Amino acid sequence: MKGQIESSPKILTVTHIQRMCFHDGPGIRTTVFMKGCSIHCPWCSNPENIKFAVETYEKDGISGTYGKGYTPSELVDVIGKDQDFWGLEGGVTFSGGEALMQADGLTDVLKQLKERKIHTAAETALFVPTKQLQKVLPYIDYFIVDVKILEASLCQKVLGGNISLYHNNADILYRSGKLKLFRVPCCWEYTFTAENKELIKKFLSQYPDIPVQIFAIHDLGEKKYESLSRPMWRAKKIEMQVLTEYCRELKSEGIQAEVIQI
Repeated sequence: MKGQIESSPKILTVTHIQRMCFHDGPGIRTTVFMKGCSIHCPWCSNPENIKFAVETYEKDGISGTYGKGYTPSELVDVIGKDQDFWGLEGGVTFSGGEALMQADGLTDVLKQLKERKIHTAAETALFVPTKQLQKVLPYIDYFIVDVKILEASLCQKVLGGNISLYHNNADILYRSGKLKLFRVPCCWEYTFTAENKELIKKFLSQYPDIPVQIFAIHDLGEKKYESLSRPMWRAKKIEMQVLTEYCRELKSEGIQAEVIQI
């Protein structure tokens, strides 16, 4: 029922609900950005989604907050208003931050979306407790998985991530048949080193039937860093021709790779 409040509501913290998205899964989609992340990428373009707590900001002389609480039913009602605009292939995608870190409340949302026959997707870095992944796995149709730093010690040092956990979660997701796309954010300093590129190639070769998108990281989050009074890490630019050559290398290994711009 619309407006229904659960007897023991789980509150999900959301920073933004973006409509008419075309790169977050099949068809036209509504993307829900969840607050809080399990890792900390230097190149993150969504700094407002790193911390789990609601944060205040000031931008262009206007103050506000990053983060709004929803019960599962409230969030489903907001999402459901977009259903007529998705067409046959579209739906809703949960992103972040790391949406799977709010798996308890998110599972309730996903169950209600399934009842409405709404296609669901999630973009995840997979550095989450396996039990969190397993909670949402039955109710998500389409997973987009990031491939970042795969060398174990550097992954831990730079991202705060456990690479063994990542590999285990990737295998579970692949066996479920719901892993649909890999994405590789490229920056010279971390993910595009010679060693990491080889590790990525080896990793992707285990899943040759899964398409891969590679792209250069960008500075589109600059204004958001400024609004939070945080410095933004800046990467050395990777030219398109360099990405194109790497894409050819991946294809020569039987990997379904393409270069995209985000």
